Amino acid sequence: MKNTQKKLKAKHFRYLSKDVVKNPMIYIRDFYRYETNIIYWMNHIQLFVNAATVPEMADRNFAENGYHCKQMIKQIEVAYVIFHQCQLPIQDAPLNFFSTKEDYHNYLFRMEHTVNGKLAPADTISKFFSYQSLQKWYETMDDIMHYLTVPDSGNYEYFGDQIIVIREMLIRLAFALSYIYENEGLSLTVPSYVKAVNKEPHQSTEKKNKFRQLIEDSIDKKYAEKEAQENSSEIDENQSLETPEIPKNENSELETT
Repeated sequence: MKNTQKKLKAKHFRYLSKDVVKNPMIYIRDFYRYETNIIYWMNHIQLFVNAATVPEMADRNFAENGYHCKQMIKQIEVAYVIFHQCQLPIQDAPLNFFSTKEDYHNYLFRMEHTVNGKLAPADTISKFFSYQSLQKWYETMDDIMHYLTVPDSGNYEYFGDQIIVIREMLIRLAFALSYIYENEGLSLTVPSYVKAVNKEPHQSTEKKNKFRQLIEDSIDKKYAEKEAQENSSEIDENQSLETPEIPKNENSELETT
């Protein structure tokens, strides 16, 4: 089953800008290059989810829960853009994380999320939205943020066993986006006869190219004018250095008789 929704726009999301909707790599590069690394981010996710599940575990003095919640929602939105644009499939068994024994060992000993031994961020994103829709993920994150404001858990059991899946999915999604950052893009498996064709360049890139072209044209024009001026000066200088010929005149006084 393929995702067949209409073209995505920034208004469909809470936090994504128009540029990020067109090119999710803008956010992915910015976050994993300047904000944090995957290990730190994984720890933030674990503490965040734990605090929402058991409020007594919340560290309200140091944890920036509002910021972390917003970043997680942003990552979910970015992943959904990839899910939609790449037309990733809906999986019947999204909680089946280990296809082979090698995948299990990679997870256990190398902290890698693989499919048939290979890093597979597209599969993780597919599983993420196969488990529940974007709207459901919004509701989940809103509930988590709400429970962070509760002083104690009392007799309530928030989320139940589902919280284990939620935490695992959020962490796996963070790793998937990190893999995309490290690989400078998302690799997809296609039949051998399929050739990839890139879409139109991103708007900001197109503007940059036009601006650069204007600069280059201006520089070329200045060099051409300068070269023409130098050539003209050189010609004038050469002409001034030449000895003028004395015209022959039969009646000239210089002739001897």
